[in-house]
Amino acid sequence: MRIIKYILLVLAITLQSCGGSDDSSAPAPTELGAFNLIFPNNNEVCTEGIDLSNDMVEIPFRWASSTNATSYSIEVTDTETGQNYNTTSNTTSTEIALPKGTQFTWSVTAVSRDNIKDSNANWNFYSEGITTSNHIPFPAKITLEDNKNGTINILWEGLDLDDDIDTYEVYAFNNFTGGNPQLIANTKETSITNFEIIFDTEYFLQVITKDKNGNSSNSKKTFMFRN
Repeated sequence: MRIIKYILLVLAITLQSCGGSDDSSAPAPTELGAFNLIFPNNNEVCTEGIDLSNDMVEIPFRWASSTNATSYSIEVTDTETGQNYNTTSNTTSTEIALPKGTQFTWSVTAVSRDNIKDSNANWNFYSEGITTSNHIPFPAKITLEDNKNGTINILWEGLDLDDDIDTYEVYAFNNFTGGNPQLIANTKETSITNFEIIFDTEYFLQVITKDKNGNSSNSKKTFMFRN
């Protein structure tokens, strides 16, 4: 009888030690390395590419490698119409056929084997074929400075190939204003200081860049500062 009890005890210990799985042994999610865009150059006219027709040109896109990335998603957007020209690549380059004489913004998203994704900042460029001196301004780059006293400084950087930016319209709104944009500045300057904010509140910021020929571009930014 003692032998039977001993055998049952050994079996119970063995089953307990073999049962279940240890989640701690599962592989950690893959981390993607930071990477930069290379070409087309930011805020310039792209003069490289293969001429396809009077209206289209095939432009090469290049970016640096991201560690552990297995593929890349490339997004190119016509800044005036919003039309997208997207593709994927398993290498760090690709070619995309685009309309001539058009302003675009582009970005690349790295993707790992377990579908972890990491994107870089957008770059802007004009496709070749620009023969006019009436270019649309590039979207302004917006940055924020926290004054640590319930106010922030809003700064932006505009660029136009014709160097004829005339004014900036700056709008801001949050949920407390009912989502209606409020004009906070119509200025030739590139900053607004001591803009009062409510902590822990999401704000939507918009900068419209206008040139002397009536062209304009639109930049948007969402932000929230914690108390």
